[in-house]
Amino acid sequence: MSSKKIDNGSNKLEPPENPGRRKRSTLLFVISWGGLLIALLSGFRENIPFLNALCMSACSDAAEMHFLGMPWWILGALFYLGFALLALFRQNLAPWVVAPAAGVEAVLVVIMIQLKMPCIFCIANAAVVLLLLAASFKMRLFWQETALALAFFVGFFFWVPFENDFTIRLSTGQAAGAVLHGGEGDTAAKVDGDVITNQRLEVLLGPKLLDARKEIYNMKKERLDQLIFEKILEKEAKQQGKTLENLIEQIAPMASLQVGDAEIDKYMQENQERLKEFRGSIPELRERLKAFLEQQRRSQILTNYAKALEPKYGVKVFLTMPTAPKVKVDTRGAPSQGPADAPITIIEFSDYQCPACRNTHEVVKQIGAAYGDKIHWIFKDYPLRRHKDAFKAAEASYCAQDQGKFWEYREKLYAAADLSPGNLLNIAAELGMSREKFSQCLQESKYRALVEKNTRDAVEAGVDRTPSFLVDGVVHTGGPTVDSFKSLIDEELNKAGVQLKTVEKAQ
Repeated sequence: MSSKKIDNGSNKLEPPENPGRRKRSTLLFVISWGGLLIALLSGFRENIPFLNALCMSACSDAAEMHFLGMPWWILGALFYLGFALLALFRQNLAPWVVAPAAGVEAVLVVIMIQLKMPCIFCIANAAVVLLLLAASFKMRLFWQETALALAFFVGFFFWVPFENDFTIRLSTGQAAGAVLHGGEGDTAAKVDGDVITNQRLEVLLGPKLLDARKEIYNMKKERLDQLIFEKILEKEAKQQGKTLENLIEQIAPMASLQVGDAEIDKYMQENQERLKEFRGSIPELRERLKAFLEQQRRSQILTNYAKALEPKYGVKVFLTMPTAPKVKVDTRGAPSQGPADAPITIIEFSDYQCPACRNTHEVVKQIGAAYGDKIHWIFKDYPLRRHKDAFKAAEASYCAQDQGKFWEYREKLYAAADLSPGNLLNIAAELGMSREKFSQCLQESKYRALVEKNTRDAVEAGVDRTPSFLVDGVVHTGGPTVDSFKSLIDEELNKAGVQLKTVEKAQ
């Protein structure tokens, strides 16, 4: 027998390649790259005119959503890139990765629906995740994948709205922009990148908008009171086993509502102007007034009866009177007086060259003296363009702050007739400041950026004139009198539950 060389390699057993597995791997890889493309397009949408025109506000809101500080589109891109690699080398792990992704994507879809935010990229991304889920689906793992998806859905459903500060908005269906762009200050328009906020519109429209809202509130309140009244009487009649008509007659029998001639005469005397337009006879008028006054009396009796039953039927009214919008202003580093934890915070926006600001400054001093530590007073500059020296004067006040003389220097600025750079330096010298340091600070425009920021803060808050005051976040424009300012502050202190000692009226 002749010996033959045995080829060990030829006898090695290897499983034949599975064509179905290879096709699935390729399919998952292709879908992943489609998802990666969608994620990248959503991230760079603003640089692509066609996409920017296709999806504007909703896509902008969605693009600003984040998780652990990272935008969702970046997280999506990383996920799809990782999944593409997984599809090539560890396809068996695909179901365990796509199931959590499906749970998270379900959360984003729910938020998109509740916030009425139809982002085309979000919809496309959801479709991609569904395709990955279908392509990697294995029946034997159905319950495990479902449990995993639900676990991630529940966790992210609570975390995502919390991190993005719009948990409350989900219950009202308001657009995400209302939160992502700063609460009441959501974007109303953009002009060459500059944002005009709803917050600014709210403040600029001010009393007119508030009056309109109060009128709407009064109409709603009147109708609501009537509905509550009817419900209570219906329930009480049912509980007593009577018809509504029988209950009404029991509470306010017509026989007890008779109106005498003296009451009719009194009503006619008090309403002569209104009754001049009546074209009928006097007896006819008196008969109509008698019926009207009797009905009015019955209505009042029934209303009082229903009011007394409100506790019995657990009446709770959630309709609230509209109030002036509150705005937030960055006050970090701004000069202030009074304790930071005072019951009331007042932010003053002023211009050193503004005549109204100078007049109001006397009012401000009297208010400060009257209320003392009950107010935390914060000062911010708002130099108007038409006042040529106001901006430099504002810069100079911070140069004075460097030498611990801000408030003293501020007093001098309001009193000075000349705010030219030379006189700004002279005022500093009068207060005992170093001329050299002050001059260098002013020449270098050390605080130009700060004054510019204060001006932007004023504009973004909706302030359009000086002086203006934010009293606990509510903007009040123009120069108030001492009495009107005191009335405003007293009202806010009462709201805060602060019991005021008798304060001498500032003269």
